[in-house]
Formats: sequence, structure tokens, C-alpha cells
Amino acid sequence: MLARIVICGIFFFGTCHQATATEKECVKLYNKGVAANKKGDLDEAIRCYSRAISLKADSSALYFVRGRAYSQNGQYDKAVSDLSRAVALKPGYAEAYNHRGVTFIGKGDKKKALADFRKACEQGSKDGCANAEKLKKEK
Repeated sequence: MLARIVICGIFFFGTCHQATATEKECVKLYNKGVAANKKGDLDEAIRCYSRAISLKADSSALYFVRGRAYSQNGQYDKAVSDLSRAVALKPGYAEAYNHRGVTFIGKGDKKKALADFRKACEQGSKDGCANAEKLKKEK
């Protein structure tokens, strides 16, 4: 999954123009956050992603990765907030819906989780479809 996040990073900053110093710093912070996440240092990953967001507050991908890190760290309310922001910035963001659903499971809210899994599925996420089916069977 982290490999997909790294690839995602290439696209959310764009490759069609010369990167500014701010964009370069943002990419550096993003990559540092990914590395920290891989090592299991979620607090450092969150710090890096937060600093990157301070430089590029309109990046749905940055809110997505920080939201995932918050969720992995058990900070579900912050995760829901970030994943909701990712969806607000990019309404068709299937992975953000799916991971917000996973976070709702962590919070114990299966109704909201199912709604997000269905939305992710509608947006083309196979994981969202699988999670929706699994959750429906658990009822």
C-alpha cells in the first residue's frame, strides 16, 4: 500500500512544470513522512505530513496520507477530519472514502463505515466493494 502512496506523491505535485522551492520542500517532507511511516514512526510521519500540508494546503493526497497515519496511530477523530478534507478537495477520491470507512470501523461506527465503503465502491474501488460486502455479511 505504501508503494501506491509513493506513486501517488508523484502525481499530486505534478511533473509538467519546474518545481518551485516550496514544492521541492513539500516533496521532501512527503518522502520523509513515507519513510517514517514505513519504519513505524507514525508520530514523525504525521509531523512531516503536517509540515507539508502547511506548504500545500490544497493537496488531497497529503490529507489522505496524514489521515491514514492518524488512523494507524489510533487517532480516529483526526483521521476522519483529514480524510473528509481529502474528499472535499477531490470528491471522487475512492481511496479516501475507503480509508475513512476503515477509520469508522475503528471508531465502532459500522453505519458510517458502510456508507463510505459503498461510496468508494461507486467510485471504482475494489477494496471499497470488498469491505462493503464483508461488513454487510457481519450484520
